[in-house]
Amino acid sequence: MSKRRLPLEQALLGLLMQEPMHGYDLHQQVKAELSEIWYMGISNIYGALKRLEQSGQVKSDLITQNDRPPRKVYQITQAGEQSFLDWLRRPVPTVREMRVEFPTKLYFFHALGLAGVDDLVAAQEAVCWERVQEMEQKIAQCPTHGVNRLVFDFRRRQIEAIIDWLHNCREEI
Repeated sequence: MSKRRLPLEQALLGLLMQEPMHGYDLHQQVKAELSEIWYMGISNIYGALKRLEQSGQVKSDLITQNDRPPRKVYQITQAGEQSFLDWLRRPVPTVREMRVEFPTKLYFFHALGLAGVDDLVAAQEAVCWERVQEMEQKIAQCPTHGVNRLVFDFRRRQIEAIIDWLHNCREEI
């Protein structure tokens, strides 16, 4: 099983959906808008921008400046926009990634004024209910007492708390 990366590139694409920016502006935007969700170091941002440019999801232009080196300004491409929108509309696959990825998706639905957030919340609830059923099956297979039973119960309760939070999201949205 390969380790899934947090959607740094997708978050940058979402910010570039608003307007073209250079790397430092993107870093400042992340700090201003997403700092409660996650931290992105500026070196991580520049690395991600390089990967996005190599994959054709962003393009850049060098802008000359008086008395300063030229500045590279990034703009999202059609391929980048499609990649971002595909990611945005998919539910988060694991509970572990809910803390960062799902609130980031909510942020972009709101910031970009996009329709479909209700569908995302409903799809996320469905994924969570599947995980609850998986945990209940694991609990049923465990001895009456034991650490594994407690671990599975803990995970089930975490997922149920997320489902409760998703209901709250539905009401807020």
